Amino acid sequence: MTFRLTTIAAAAMAMMPMAGHAQELTWASGWPPGGFIPNAVDKAAAYITENSDLQVKHFPLSLLSFTETVSGLGDGVVDFGYVLMPYFPAEFSETNLASDLTMLATSGTPTKAPGLAMTGALAEYIMLDCAECQAEFAVQNQVYLAGGATTEYRNQCDRTVATVADMKGLKIRNGAANFGRYAEKLGAVKVAISGGEIYEAMSANAIDCAMVAIPELLSLRLIEVVKAITMGAPGGVFAGTGSANVNMDVWNEMSPEQRDVVLHAASQLSADIAVGYVLTEKDAMQQAKDAGIEFIDAAPDLVAATEEFVKEDIDTIGEQYKSSYNVADVDAKIEKITALIEKWKGLVDPVAEDAAGFEKILWDEIYSKIDVNTYGVN
Repeated sequence: MTFRLTTIAAAAMAMMPMAGHAQELTWASGWPPGGFIPNAVDKAAAYITENSDLQVKHFPLSLLSFTETVSGLGDGVVDFGYVLMPYFPAEFSETNLASDLTMLATSGTPTKAPGLAMTGALAEYIMLDCAECQAEFAVQNQVYLAGGATTEYRNQCDRTVATVADMKGLKIRNGAANFGRYAEKLGAVKVAISGGEIYEAMSANAIDCAMVAIPELLSLRLIEVVKAITMGAPGGVFAGTGSANVNMDVWNEMSPEQRDVVLHAASQLSADIAVGYVLTEKDAMQQAKDAGIEFIDAAPDLVAATEEFVKEDIDTIGEQYKSSYNVADVDAKIEKITALIEKWKGLVDPVAEDAAGFEKILWDEIYSKIDVNTYGVN
């Protein structure tokens, strides 16, 4: 790891501009090129380049993996990074308290865009309501600017899984702690691996299922190994995303005008990711059906067990963050996050497939309220 980062740092320094040229910045993401998410990052980088004297170049997958991004971004190996906070539970405990509650997005008040609701709720919580969240990003020498969330999570398996009995003993990949607890509650074995490892693990029969959103059939090539998808379980979304985290030193060196441009790019990126998942899901479902993948409705007992878990897990989450991570005022924070999820459910349905419309709501509700002279500035 150290050798790799040192080598990358040397390469990054070699790309630094000569004096008098526009400042060149690098953006690393762990996504392979070509999918809608790296394309959205490309678009955000291009927006900054076109609207400021900053030149931003995105390097999908080639500079840093998801597990390397936190340290690489903090060390200045890159200037922007795509951070998945649930991969780092201790470093981002305040933020992960919110991202652990994402199963609330698909329970209670219904919404056809749970990913958009969580994108807005999490960004508003971090940027406007949670000084502790901002402080833990600062410890990692970075500033949170944007999020994004998946569509609803489904069990994607190498076999039919419809009932609670079908779940027993299955090895299921989970991408966040709440999904791991769900797997164990229903008698399965949780397997914590990164998204990029799912294809190989399922190919080698190291896992039986993955809890992921349907668009990952395409972005992670799971369409080649998945045989059946359970509709209605487990629910929830993955929203613990810092899609445009910026090195704090770089952010502090920017002028207020440059920061304003970057914030516009960040709000655009959040919207493009969340709506991109909605639009890509339609295409992925059709391709999956054409490939012979079976779509199965969760049986009533699995639906009931899932709903019971979501209710019970709120208390589990609270106790865990109190005892394991020493997060203060957990109950009040959970109440605030829950209220924000409900608020954003009421905002997003009309823009479920409209990235520009969702971006406007994000800007009006969150980004317009950020003071570029003080936010993230030492």
